[in-house]
Amino acid sequence: MSETDADEPVSRRGFLRTTAGAAAVAGASGTAAAQEGEGSGESGGGATEVTVGPGGSLVFDPETATIAPGSAVKFVWDSDGHNVHPDDGDWGHQPIEDAGFSFTTPPFEETGSFDYVCDPHEGAGMVGTIEVSEGGGGGGSSEPVVPGSAKTLGIAAMSFMLSTLGLAYVFMKYGGDYGSTTEE
Repeated sequence: MSETDADEPVSRRGFLRTTAGAAAVAGASGTAAAQEGEGSGESGGGATEVTVGPGGSLVFDPETATIAPGSAVKFVWDSDGHNVHPDDGDWGHQPIEDAGFSFTTPPFEETGSFDYVCDPHEGAGMVGTIEVSEGGGGGGSSEPVVPGSAKTLGIAAMSFMLSTLGLAYVFMKYGGDYGSTTEE
């Protein structure tokens, strides 16, 4: 690198090309990390999880859980003042519970559709269904499972890379030779 190369300003096109390359590398590494944690972690006969009142909303998530015969459903309360009351059967949990509570049903041996409601919020549409069918299972979300710590690490790494690029741009644009010092 010659003395004249260091004095030339960074072109906008060169800076954008470098930034786009860094963003592509960061995006690809985030995608690879997400693929490592994919899957529900359940094998046949496990419990499918249904969240009761996620984020304070008046719904079951998922609204319809599809399971295989012999599987159970685990209800996990995410907000206060809910219950699980089946239309037919005695497998539900009728006392009103608050966030942090969980309840696992006995295994469903017969195929069919089993409807349930939250008694206090049935009028608001807080209803759900358990579908028991051969070949069922995995009624939960099919989104990749990425732990919160991995998300935090990804955000921190991306912030670090962007701040480094920003500082590099500032130093290249405004840094450099401020004149020569003369000593007598």
